[in-house]
Amino acid sequence: DWSSDVCSSDLKHYVPFDLPEFMFSQFNRVDFGGNLFGQWPVGIRFEIGINQVSRAAKLYELAFAKAEDCVLVSQDWKTAGGLAKRFTPLFKTPGIFPTEPSQFQVVEVSPFDESQYRLTWTCLSPLAFDAARMFQAIANGEQGGVPTIASSVYVIDPRTKIIMHMYDDRGLDIIATELDTLRPLFESFSDWILDNQRHTVESRFRTHSSESTE
Repeated sequence: DWSSDVCSSDLKHYVPFDLPEFMFSQFNRVDFGGNLFGQWPVGIRFEIGINQVSRAAKLYELAFAKAEDCVLVSQDWKTAGGLAKRFTPLFKTPGIFPTEPSQFQVVEVSPFDESQYRLTWTCLSPLAFDAARMFQAIANGEQGGVPTIASSVYVIDPRTKIIMHMYDDRGLDIIATELDTLRPLFESFSDWILDNQRHTVESRFRTHSSESTE
């Protein structure tokens, strides 16, 4: 049986995660086209920067500190000429997975007005991969370093209903179904909020706080 509420990385009791159903039921206006912050009203956009990729790992550590398992999603497009040598799909990128995941689910997506892509995902412990190296490999796409992840990468906690996406070396989006889920991130890392989105983010939290106290 598939589940859209929880996932289990226990190989003896592996529960396939129903990603399409989870997205439809919890984030029904969000697709995997990037710009999570722009697609969903409950979220924060953080500035990363070429010399501050470590920020992404710190945000990840706090966001997934209490998660038993997470869903790691790789979005990959078909390319006519293939990928340059330094680019690899997420799950084939060296140095990220001490033990390569063995259970995957895959779905092919054919948007009406966009290129076809494939979503590949697995359930695993938040500690089962090197998040810092993963975020650096995402940033390497713009910086020319190696290894470089060609995929768009999303990390999901199905219990707290958080989705994290570092779109490139410039920034990272985190969205959730409930604003209070993101409050620890807002309070701990407010200095990292992208300046041109600061007013939007801060007004969301202030408005919610005032409504809660009335």
